[in-house]
Amino acid sequence: MKRLAGIFLLLFLAAAAAQAYVVKLKDGSLVFARIKYEVKGAKAIITLENGTVTQIDLDKVDVPGTDEYNKKYSGNVIAIDTPDQKIINQREAVPTPATRLQDLAKTGKLRPSGLMSAPGTPSSAPGSWQPVDPLVQAAFSKVFDGGAIPQWRLTNYRGKVRLLVTTNSEEAVFTVLSAAARALNDLTERGKDTVIEIVLTTSTNEPAGAFDMGPEQAKQLVNGTIAVGDYFVRNVNL
Repeated sequence: MKRLAGIFLLLFLAAAAAQAYVVKLKDGSLVFARIKYEVKGAKAIITLENGTVTQIDLDKVDVPGTDEYNKKYSGNVIAIDTPDQKIINQREAVPTPATRLQDLAKTGKLRPSGLMSAPGTPSSAPGSWQPVDPLVQAAFSKVFDGGAIPQWRLTNYRGKVRLLVTTNSEEAVFTVLSAAARALNDLTERGKDTVIEIVLTTSTNEPAGAFDMGPEQAKQLVNGTIAVGDYFVRNVNL
């Protein structure tokens, strides 16, 4: 666990001096860029944090929302260089004076709970594992596959839905939390309130955080009532 805390601390310290520009889309997604986007015809040209230049339809950009977001969180956005990733959606900045992730890492309090020791390991007890509800599986497949999130899986252990995801960076963690919130919110809008346990690990099987997320938390994340960074700090199982 100390090794994981060290990994997060290195990421946070490497990013501390950097500042990003956030492009907010009309669907609520966030795209993290180095500088403000350029308008060329009907396209918004965006230079991502890793230096990759991409473009999206201008009519998908929430221009007032983008301006308001960058004005509100100016100086508080955490930017991390991740060359292996493309567009990072749905990551919120951690607003001052709320506790920031790098502050949490410095205190040495970033400790995932014991349930992370063997995520997804089937129990020998018969009847413990059941199939995932097709509606729940479809909702998560739509969001996670559409968001190009690799290495994720839903399980149903003793009636409790567990989401297992491999994450190797802060952005990936935030992206997963935001995607899970969208999936849960979609289910709620269809009349199916669902609570899930989110278990994150790195590609080297190091614990990266665990969370219990329900409909109300999902709604707050989707609506922007709570920033995903704040959600992480307040709800990660220590």
